[in-house]
Amino acid sequence: MGTSWGLYTTLTGILAVLLLLSAMEKKGALDSRQVSVIAVLAALCAAGRAVTGVGLLFLQPTMFLVEITGFVYGARVGFFTGAMTPLISNFFMGQGSWTPWQMLCWGLVGVSGAVVKALFPQAGNKTLTAVCFLWGYLYGAIMDVWQWTVFMRPLTWQTYFLTWAAGFSFDSLRAAGNLFFCAALGHQTLKILQYFHKKMNIQYLERR
Repeated sequence: MGTSWGLYTTLTGILAVLLLLSAMEKKGALDSRQVSVIAVLAALCAAGRAVTGVGLLFLQPTMFLVEITGFVYGARVGFFTGAMTPLISNFFMGQGSWTPWQMLCWGLVGVSGAVVKALFPQAGNKTLTAVCFLWGYLYGAIMDVWQWTVFMRPLTWQTYFLTWAAGFSFDSLRAAGNLFFCAALGHQTLKILQYFHKKMNIQYLERR
C-alpha cells in the first residue's frame, strides 16, 4: 500500500506540472528572447540551489529570484524558470519522486510574482519580500503533502499535522533565509531584471 501511495503521489505531481505547462503553452509559443531569459535565470537559480547543498536547503539565495522573475516577466516565464530550477539542480543533488512536487512549488513561486504584479502593479521589494517570506512556509506545507502520503500511515489530518509540525523549524529557517536574501538583494535584482525586460521590448523600426 505504501508503494502504491508513493506512486500515486508522484504521478499526481507529474500530472499537475504537465497541466500547468500545457496551460502556459496555450497562451502562445515562447519567443527566442523569453527562452533565453528562462535558460539563463533557471541556470542561475539551479546553481545557487546546488551550491548550498542538501544540508542547507532552507538557506538558498534563489527563491526570491524566481519570484521577481515572475513579477517582471510574467507568469509563463516565472513558472518555467521556477519549474526548471529543481529539475536542473537535482541532477547534482539527487532526483527522486519529490522532484515533480518541487517543480510544482517552484513554478508556483514564479506565478505568485506575476499575481503580485497584477494585483499591485506598483509593488516594490517590500511586498515581494513579504510574499517570499510566506513562501518559506507554503513551500514546506506543500512538500509535506508528498512526504505525508509517501511515509505516514494512516493518512489522517492528525498525521499530516505531525508531519508539518516536524518540519516547522526548517520551514521557519527557509522563510528567514528568503526574507534575508530578498531584503538584501531583491531591490537591485528587481532593477536589473526590469532593465533587461525593457531592452527586450525595444523594437527598431526600419527607415524608409
